[in-house]
Amino acid sequence: MQWWKKFPWRRLLALVLVIAVALVVAVNQVRGETMYVKVDSSSPDAVIQSSTDFFDAEPLGKLAMNDEVELLDKKDGEYVLIRAKIGDKEVEGWVKSLVLSKEPMRVESRVSESAGSKNSAQASKGLNAAIEKEMREGSPEMNTALKRIDDYEASRNKLMGGDAKDPDASVQNQHVRDFATNGKLK
Repeated sequence: MQWWKKFPWRRLLALVLVIAVALVVAVNQVRGETMYVKVDSSSPDAVIQSSTDFFDAEPLGKLAMNDEVELLDKKDGEYVLIRAKIGDKEVEGWVKSLVLSKEPMRVESRVSESAGSKNSAQASKGLNAAIEKEMREGSPEMNTALKRIDDYEASRNKLMGGDAKDPDASVQNQHVRDFATNGKLK
């Protein structure tokens, strides 16, 4: 019997069809896909260029973080052809593919809004021992910073004639008042 009669032609044909469908889907996903800019407008990579050639490329516009762009084509793996809205006009040009992401960038503040309003309300009353204690317990960095301030206040108080172990601001304040009065700053 001949070898071609025993060869699994149907399996080979099915495999070729699956690969062809996968390639068509992969190519179509790139074209028309919505992407988001993941760099700030201050980045030199956020510039849309007329071409990928370094010497012939002209800037067409500047992208900002989380701007929505549409992928049109790929080239060289490093640059991507996109369509973006810059101001009131649509621009087609090239950007580096590394500036794009499938999801918009989330910008989160390091301090929660509720904590900010709570602290600002307390600060309006003036920094007191309870607020300072809460700040020290909330962050090791803040504890270190406040300790440095305490050390500075103690050394300034000692230089001005006060007690270094009890850095009471009244001694410092009196020296400032005396300087203002004697220096005719009032």
